[in-house]
Amino acid sequence: MKKKRYIIALAAILTAAVIIFFLASKGEHKPREGNLKTFTVKRGTIHQAIEATGEIKPCTGAEISLGARVTGMVVKEPIEIGDRVKKGDLIAIIDNRALREDVAKARASLEKVRATYENAITEQQKEVARQKLLRLNAERELEAARQELSFARWDFKSQEALFSRSTHSTSEKAYRKSRAVLARSLAAFSQAKNSLKAAGLSVEKAQAELKKLQEEYTQALKVAQAELNKAEIRFSYSTLTAPFSGVISYVSTQEGETVVAGLNAPQFVKILDDTKIENRVYVDETEIGKIKEGMKVEFTVDAFVNETYRGVVTQIYPAPVIQNNVVYYIAVVTGFDNRPALRVRMTTHNQILTGIRKDVLVVPNSAVKFLDGRYVVTVKDGARRKTIPVEVGASDSRFTEIKSGIQEGRQVLFRQ
Repeated sequence: MKKKRYIIALAAILTAAVIIFFLASKGEHKPREGNLKTFTVKRGTIHQAIEATGEIKPCTGAEISLGARVTGMVVKEPIEIGDRVKKGDLIAIIDNRALREDVAKARASLEKVRATYENAITEQQKEVARQKLLRLNAERELEAARQELSFARWDFKSQEALFSRSTHSTSEKAYRKSRAVLARSLAAFSQAKNSLKAAGLSVEKAQAELKKLQEEYTQALKVAQAELNKAEIRFSYSTLTAPFSGVISYVSTQEGETVVAGLNAPQFVKILDDTKIENRVYVDETEIGKIKEGMKVEFTVDAFVNETYRGVVTQIYPAPVIQNNVVYYIAVVTGFDNRPALRVRMTTHNQILTGIRKDVLVVPNSAVKFLDGRYVVTVKDGARRKTIPVEVGASDSRFTEIKSGIQEGRQVLFRQ
């Protein structure tokens, strides 16, 4: 009976010891140092960031479609997809023989207008000069007639005075002669005045005709020049050249094919200026409120896993895009050094730096666990370890901010 009591008591003691050991092991236990590393709680900087996926796209205006505006057969097209072209390089030529003939006809019409009117104007200028010379002669004849009239009047008055005397100092014949000369002088003077007036009218008429010819020439020249310009412009449509330097990204028409210009210009090629690209980042609608222009962005692409590109947010599109029933807003990232060269449609993996918290207590991310509705860290307590609750703040790809619950210099355990 005593032996049975002894066994029961021993079993109770062992059971109590196991319970005590189990309860103690929940609060602190010896770490497995082979799997855990220690980190001394210190002050550091947290770079807050939003992760998002994006895509390399050409900037607005960096890719254009080059088309034809005339109908005809493509007689030359010396480019292929992937070719690099410089501004002004030949892209294609459409059969332009008829257009060249139109230019020649328009140029001939222009030259005819010039020759016809320039000759007519030259002749009319000569006519104006001739009429002016006739007017000058009429002016001289009028002046001569005026002087003759003046002398005739003086002579007639003299003869009249002498003849009226009782002594008849002059003969009646001389008197009558002077009176006849005066009458002829008056008639000659009147005729000279009329001739000068007629000469003046002839000059005005010749000048008016010259002005009319010059105005007609200006108008005809304008019309003929416009027709030539129109023909030359249409002729220029038959030759397609690169509007800027870039790479041929698409070709739709080959030599020997006939294109028909209608309301929409037939597309020949697409040219991409691959120096003008941007990173369009798709930001979830729940995060877009944190994004602002000017924020720094770091991103990578799958083609160059060891390269990190750095740029800034320069624009946020106001209208959303919907992908897989998820609303995204596009943040445009530019200003990155495009080396190695990125290609359009490459997928980007982005970190948009939304804030920096300096001089805060930090621990590795893996040191923080969420247990029983709270955040905890495991600390070293001598040769044993203990789990304690903490209040966490911001975090980045490496560290988590500790607001309270642990002091600087304390060692925490984490798995790497």
